[in-house]
Amino acid sequence: GIAQAVRLQDQLGNKVDLAIYERASEVGGVWRDSTWPGTAVDVPIHLYCLYSHLNPGFSSKWAGRDEVLAYWKRIVRRHRLERSFTFDTEFVSSRWDSLAQQHTVTFRNVKSDETFDVVADVLIAATGALNKPIVPHVPGKDKFKGVQWHSSRWRNDVPLEGKRIAIVGSGSSGIQVIPNICAIPGIEIMQFIRSPGYYRPKHNFEYPLWKRLLFRIPGVLRLYRWTIFYEYDKAILSRGTGTWSSDLRESSAKGIIDYMKSQAPEKYWDAIIPKYPMHCKRVAYDAGWLASLQRDNVDLTTSPIVAVDETGILTADGRHHAVDYIAWATGFEVSETGVGLNKGVYGEDGKELRETWKAHGGAFGYLGVAVPGVPNYFAVLGPNAIAMSWGYSLGANVRPPSHSLSFSVLDSTPRPRS
Repeated sequence: GIAQAVRLQDQLGNKVDLAIYERASEVGGVWRDSTWPGTAVDVPIHLYCLYSHLNPGFSSKWAGRDEVLAYWKRIVRRHRLERSFTFDTEFVSSRWDSLAQQHTVTFRNVKSDETFDVVADVLIAATGALNKPIVPHVPGKDKFKGVQWHSSRWRNDVPLEGKRIAIVGSGSSGIQVIPNICAIPGIEIMQFIRSPGYYRPKHNFEYPLWKRLLFRIPGVLRLYRWTIFYEYDKAILSRGTGTWSSDLRESSAKGIIDYMKSQAPEKYWDAIIPKYPMHCKRVAYDAGWLASLQRDNVDLTTSPIVAVDETGILTADGRHHAVDYIAWATGFEVSETGVGLNKGVYGEDGKELRETWKAHGGAFGYLGVAVPGVPNYFAVLGPNAIAMSWGYSLGANVRPPSHSLSFSVLDSTPRPRS
């Protein structure tokens, strides 16, 4: 949302009347909400940040949550976007009026529960993809007498010293949490994972002062950013189907597996090392998780969770794992949130967008930002819009809506020529 607002402001200035509605009480998005121990980017920070707003002052290659949140807040202040925000307000629905050529958008104040309508010429969904945590429906989960939470809403008020905690999941948050809590005195960690994956090393380092000063010389930081792009381009090439790509993929996979074996105890190799080709699912970055499996107070199990009772977790192998806390590091709902607003969005035919997509077998659109049948509606993270880097995706996807505002009405629905 911030990226789109900046783009509109830079390109159109005061020609656009910008109104930003935010469900929370302050800016920050996923970096405001995600507070688990060790929260950090899993893309190098100079690749993650906006191309138009590079920051030579980042302290390390893989910046932590506080630094990233401060970066976005600084952009808001720099562009004086605070005056455009209405906080504590969530989207309810929108309807396109073909005669007026406008959207009537209904919002709800999350504190008072009151609803109100706003008429807009253009509606842009910049809702992000990682804002709706998933907690699986496990029988008996509500009976658990301990404390449980989703990793993205970490309970920093809960003491971990001398406690047994279950970490469910081995995605980005799960593997960041464990190395950051495993040294707490008396803690015992029981991790439950569903499937193995590829985990490449995350070699973090701090930028010395001289390098941060060097980055302030015009062109230097952009050149450095392109060197990081080159590293990622090699990874993208390994996703191809040709002989050269296959060889590169096999070589990369072997290097990752060798790294994983060098870090994790042999007793867990079958559990964490995949038998499927690399890139079948996202390759994650390991910042100490594999090495933490060497600790006596960290246990790993792959037996599926079948139930939760008052005191712990039951797995398919018949074992009962008594724990004080359960942290569900089980990801986010992205099938809907990852393609912008679609629930409650009604197009020119009166149909809800998500129902239109269901009728066609899935989400589709134009250039990843526009969707057919809903004129003057754009999604920053629309269908098939995510590239290798979040920062690059955001920078690219906020451009089409800005350019399109030179037209009075824009609709991406294919129509036969007369």
